[in-house]
Amino acid sequence: MRLIRFFAVLALAVCCSLSLAARADSLLDQARQLLDQNKAAEAYQLLNKHSEQHAGQPDYDLLLGIAALNSGEPTRAVFALERVLSVDPNNARARAELARAYYVMGENEAAKKEFTSLKKKTVPRGVKETIDKYLSLIQGRMAAAGSRVNVYIQATAGYDSNVNSATDTSTVAIPAFGNLVFTLDKSGRKLDSGFFSLGTGVNFSTPYRGRKDLRLIGGMHFNQRVAVDETDFDTRTMDGQAGVRYTLGKESFVGTLQGQKYYLGGQPYRDQFGGNLQWLHNFSNRTQFSVFGQMAIQRFPGQRVRDVNQYSGGVGAVHAFNVPGDPVIFASAFVGTDVELNGLRKDLGRNFYGVRTGGEYTLAPDLKLVGNLTYQYSRYGAADPLFLKRRTDHFVYARAGLEYQLGTHWSIRPQIQFSRNDSTLPINNFTRWQPFITIRNQF
Repeated sequence: MRLIRFFAVLALAVCCSLSLAARADSLLDQARQLLDQNKAAEAYQLLNKHSEQHAGQPDYDLLLGIAALNSGEPTRAVFALERVLSVDPNNARARAELARAYYVMGENEAAKKEFTSLKKKTVPRGVKETIDKYLSLIQGRMAAAGSRVNVYIQATAGYDSNVNSATDTSTVAIPAFGNLVFTLDKSGRKLDSGFFSLGTGVNFSTPYRGRKDLRLIGGMHFNQRVAVDETDFDTRTMDGQAGVRYTLGKESFVGTLQGQKYYLGGQPYRDQFGGNLQWLHNFSNRTQFSVFGQMAIQRFPGQRVRDVNQYSGGVGAVHAFNVPGDPVIFASAFVGTDVELNGLRKDLGRNFYGVRTGGEYTLAPDLKLVGNLTYQYSRYGAADPLFLKRRTDHFVYARAGLEYQLGTHWSIRPQIQFSRNDSTLPINNFTRWQPFITIRNQF
């Protein structure tokens, strides 16, 4: 009796396996037919729907990689093709498609390496000629200096529950005046408003005198934000940076000078100038580690007593997972200090530390889920002269949203931001919500 049950269970398992295999074969056959008909986007959509069941199977991943590449998704193609090669390193078709994906992405060194490796294998003469053609194009790219300039414009509209990051309390007791209760001015209390903003900017990167290892980098950015109901809290930001990036194998060293002018209500509020040094180490094409240090001179034209010099540094890491959804996560930890310049106001200086984390997840070829989270603790240098106690803050910031790509250049980004500050000083407690949507064109 037990023997009969055993064979019955075995037969059922075999039938299920055959059924799954048949469905997988049918899926791959449909995808091949679509690719043969030059319908790569449809093939990619079909295959991508079944990634959770079939990712990791070489035949499936190869077709997924080809379909992704031919439909304009080279990054996702790389992920799929790398899975094939991790199981079957001698798969010439997968290596050829991976090389082509790197070429499309502009990763010239990686593409050259893969094409060169493929050329050493026994391949048909026609394939060898195609490889030589790609290698020639790559050489031309690299000789052309590889300068890059990216320009963007964007418009944002949304609602801000607390445009002035103020407390929602209307009265406060001041210990320095015997705990007398004072009514806060309107500008010191929480104000809400709809808002819209316009922004534009340019970023550039170009080799220095044709060198592959040394690049000049920089950019300029402008943003004007209008608070519809509270124009005293309109803001304008103008900033720029310029520097160099030196690459040696897996190591990169970046140094930049940065400046910013920030206006509040149409008046100069803060000027900032400083520099940033960063070391990056690529453990692999999926994992990067960094160490950074920053210095910023902050000046407040209308309140010179608040002038500080800020010094900070930290470590960070980013990793791209080779699984369905192509998730990417980053994390960093930082520490710093604001050194006050007015020796009589030690309460305006502070020490701080915190952590940041975030990432993205691909929901569909043209749709990503993005988000990040920051926590920062600050402890100020002396007791506040009005509240007679030292200020400490616990600050939390979170952002979540979607990025929907409309063709090559346009994107729509609905998002929501939340920030909260818990402070020992009541006037510095606040909560703030900002749902908004951004339309962006990058060209």
